[in-house]
Parts: sequence; structure tokens; C-alpha cells
Amino acid sequence: MKKNKTISFFLPIIIVLFLIFGIIIFPQEAIKSAKDGFNIWANVLIPSLLPFIIGANLVVDLKIVDLIGIIINPITKFIFNVSGKSALVFAISTVSGYPVGAKLAYDLRDTNQISSSEAQRLVSFCSTSGPLFIIGAVAVGMLNNSSLGYLMILCHYLGSITVGILFRSYGKEKLPKPNYNVKANIKNVINTRYSSNIGFFVMFGNAVVNGVNTLLAVGGFVIVFSVVFKILSLFNIISLLSNILYIPLSVLGVTKDLCYAFISGLFEITIGCNNIAKVTSAPLILKATLSSFLIGFSGLSILAQCCNFLAKTDINTNLYIFNKFLHGLFAATFTLLLYPLSESTALASNFTPTYNTLFNNQLWIYYLNNTNLVLAFILLIYLVFKFVMPDNDSI
Repeated sequence: MKKNKTISFFLPIIIVLFLIFGIIIFPQEAIKSAKDGFNIWANVLIPSLLPFIIGANLVVDLKIVDLIGIIINPITKFIFNVSGKSALVFAISTVSGYPVGAKLAYDLRDTNQISSSEAQRLVSFCSTSGPLFIIGAVAVGMLNNSSLGYLMILCHYLGSITVGILFRSYGKEKLPKPNYNVKANIKNVINTRYSSNIGFFVMFGNAVVNGVNTLLAVGGFVIVFSVVFKILSLFNIISLLSNILYIPLSVLGVTKDLCYAFISGLFEITIGCNNIAKVTSAPLILKATLSSFLIGFSGLSILAQCCNFLAKTDINTNLYIFNKFLHGLFAATFTLLLYPLSESTALASNFTPTYNTLFNNQLWIYYLNNTNLVLAFILLIYLVFKFVMPDNDSI
């Protein structure tokens, strides 16, 4: 126990001193990487996130979460074992992206609207990327393939939902039996809303201030992790990690250049996905698969942003990080298995191409030639159920 405390005390100190030393040794490179991180924050994150964060804050303050939660509560309780207001967080997260889902989960738990166990179940699936980033930035802007973007976003949300279903039994508590008297429930929500005596303009001002403060924190994390990755690269630590990672991933045909790009995404997903797209020698299926993992896992930068919120409550951040790892794993696996769909017009608005894709020989030939992938996915599901799923008796 004393040894663990000693390590946990000195390890952060060593890491911080090492990074400061790196900044002193490579000041120009550190400043350039900080500028790159700032540009990502200013040109990408602020325009895409600030309106959603302000809107999400208003959704909670105006009790919209409670109203919709009353309606969808039976469905979400059956699928995810969470209340309706919790499931609405997932819906908002799918539109707005990181880190809005984790921020809303924190808000619900911080105001004691949901229990600790429900909050833990909620964050297992509610923290997702948004369609604007996956389709617009990654698929179109980086991979130059719009149809692949629709497949990736489908696999991203399928991975999230899968993790949510797997963790629906987390915790001993059972949700109370809901009251299906919709009229009475809505009346209670209205009374609660006006009991606070806070006007709309005050709420709006608070939402703006809260949103700006949140984005300032997000910008700080992005800049810091951009510098961290650059310093580690200059000390050849990233190259060492990519050489180690190359050993297991080479079985799938992943090159060292692709491993290096992938590791950069473990720090910051925007940089990583962009680096993966630049590896011209890699097939598109590997680029899409690795990008899907990174978007699902979210990278250390976004994990730090989300854990910054969650750590202020009794939500287990270590379990949250493990949830995100599973999310990335499932999203990548779904992308690998469903990739043939992106090679046709199956994702168009009409149904005939979809029918032809699902029932022609190409899809089945693909799976016959890649039976190891199918078996690996089945084994993954089994291992998760066997060894990963928390036992209610042990919680």
C-alpha cells in the first residue's frame, strides 16, 4: 500500500518535470505545437461546440430534459436501465459531440437528479462524437469519402449502444417504478421550474458563461496535449511506442507509419485521424477502422476534458476510461465487418442498392476471406461477457 502511494506521489512529478525539461530543450517546437493546438481549438472546436454547449445548458435549466424523460422513460429503462432524462443526454451527445455528453451527465449527477450507479451506467454510452466531426472533418475532409462517413457514424453509435447494453446491469440499485401519469408528471416539472424564481435571461446568461468557461478548459487541454505529443515525439518515445504497437497490429497489415499516426490519435483524435489519412500506402479499410477506434476511444485530450467534469462527482473515472476503450474497440470492429457496405451505394437514400449489397455474393465473399475477423469479434463479445461485465454481487 505504501509502495503504491509512493509511486502515485512521485510519478506525476516526474512526468511534469520531464515535460518542462522538454519545453526548455525544444522551445521553438513546443511553441509551434501549442499554436497548432490553439488553431484547432479556435477554428474547429469553438464554432462547432459553443452553440451546442450553451443549448445543452439551457436544455437542463429549462427542464426540457425532464419533460422528454417522462415520455421516453419506459423505453430507456428497458434498454439501458436508465431514466428518460438520462437517455436524452445520449441524444444530445450524438448531435453535439465531445465533451457535451459527459458534461450533461455531470450536471445531472451534481444536482442529484440521478443516482451514482445510474450516472455510471449513463457515461458508459452517452459520451460520443458528433456527426459534423465524423462525416465532415474525418470522412470528407481527411479521407475524401463521404459514403464512408455514414458507415463510420453508424458504427460509432452502434459501438456506444453496445457498451451501454453491456453495462445496463451495473450497480445493485433498481430504478423506481415510473409513474405513467404524464399530466401529473408534467405539472410537477412546471412547478419545480418556477420554484427556483430564475428568469430566462438569467438562465441564458449563466448558460453562456458556463459554455465559455467549459470551452476555455477544453482549449487548455487541446493545447497541452499537442505540446505533450510533440515533446514525446522529439524524444523518440512515440517512435518507440509505434514500434512496439507494430508487432501485434502488423497481423492486420498495419505499417509502422500507420502505427505512428495511430498513436498520435491516442493523444488528440483530430491530429491522429489527419495523420492516418496522410498515410498513402495504407488501404482505406485500415484507415477507417483505426480512425473509428480513435473516435470511439476519444483520445487522452478528450478523456482528460471529460474526466475533469466527472471527477467532481462520485462517478468512477477509471471505469469511464475503460468504457471508452470498449467503445473504440466495438466501433472499429463494426467498421471492419461492415466496410463492404461503403464500397457500394448502399448508404444512399433509396433501398434497392442496400438490398443488392446485402444479398449479392460480394459481401459474403468478403466475410469468407476474413473469417478471422468474424471469429475475433465473436471472441471479443464472449470475453467481455465472461470477464469484464461487473458482477452485481461484487459491487
